[in-house]
Amino acid sequence: MRDGIGEPWGTRTPYEPGEQWPVRVDGFLDGGLDVSEVDTWVPSASVLHSNGDALDIAVKDGRIVGVRGRAHDRVNRGRMDPKDLFGWQASHARDRLTRPWVRDGGRLVESDWDTAMDTVVARSTQLLNERGPGAIGFYTSGQLFLEEYYTLAAIAHGAIGTNHVDGNTRLCTATAAAALKESFGCDGQPGSYTDIDHADVIVLYGHNMAETQAVLWERVLDRMAGANPPALVCVDPRPTRVAEAATVHLAPLPGTNVALMNAILHEIIVHGWIDKDYVRAHTVGYDELEHLVRDYSPERVSKICRVPAERIRAAAEVIGGAQRLVSTVLQGYYQSHQATAAAVQVNNVHVIRGMLGRPGCGVLQMNGQPTAQNTRECGADGDLPGFRNWANDSHMEELARLW
Repeated sequence: MRDGIGEPWGTRTPYEPGEQWPVRVDGFLDGGLDVSEVDTWVPSASVLHSNGDALDIAVKDGRIVGVRGRAHDRVNRGRMDPKDLFGWQASHARDRLTRPWVRDGGRLVESDWDTAMDTVVARSTQLLNERGPGAIGFYTSGQLFLEEYYTLAAIAHGAIGTNHVDGNTRLCTATAAAALKESFGCDGQPGSYTDIDHADVIVLYGHNMAETQAVLWERVLDRMAGANPPALVCVDPRPTRVAEAATVHLAPLPGTNVALMNAILHEIIVHGWIDKDYVRAHTVGYDELEHLVRDYSPERVSKICRVPAERIRAAAEVIGGAQRLVSTVLQGYYQSHQATAAAVQVNNVHVIRGMLGRPGCGVLQMNGQPTAQNTRECGADGDLPGFRNWANDSHMEELARLW
């Protein structure tokens, strides 16, 4: 087994565009344990980062003793990053709680599951009777599974009747949700990890994929190591591993992402690198966009972003010449000035180029946790379930009936 810390991206398994990503199974067992000594393997997925890598948990004598990647899962094809390989060891920490604790007279005391659940039910019932459903609230994260978030949202909204449901995903990926709704009318991703298998250009906007999603970065590295590799554009002020591997690296001054996107769109429009039929059939507001970016020449934006004009042109030429374009966006854009506007302009690059709805063409407004998107899809974070939109009256009327 490889050194998962010293070699976080493992060895290369090159492949060509249109081929399936080759399998490479990573794993780690505790204390030199042999595979034959494992009692059972339990299928699961990593919840320690946003990639959602599928894995099997090794169990011996009722305890977790290791993990291995699931060979034929479409997300990771057996690969695992350091968090996947070693994060499970926290389950053996001496201070880990294995039984519920209940507050009694101001003190937390160890209890049992039935007593703890009875206490929760009794207190919840009391609050409902005395103060109504608005007295109860739920705060979620992005590290449970979709089915759990769906159930939680149904209990909160449909059974209890509270409106107080929110989550940290609406804080860290509020930009993604708002940008997707603004561009496409719903908070759903118009892309897939498998688009990387087909793309000839990949653009990472504020997304240090090498560190935040090591397994997805391995997928990109394997494409770049194969025949007919994709061009890679990196937008990040820092000299990251992604920037080092990029065909073109743009390092804008923090807070100037919108200006940079306007310059890229300006170049695409000026040179006619747009799909006019797609724009005519599937978009609204193109004339306003063209008017907006008209004055954002690379020379002007160079002074704003501190990026050389020729480098902006080089990036725009790569993006404008793509036959199959994949773009990813993450916190470098989400947590910056005019975040939603910058993310929407990434969407607009794909819209005017017609780079949506076919293999190798998609936008991934990424998440920082593995099921942050699921939290939003299920309505477990202050949003509406099933890709519904607050601005759509029929969506609101339907949920009012259901809830």
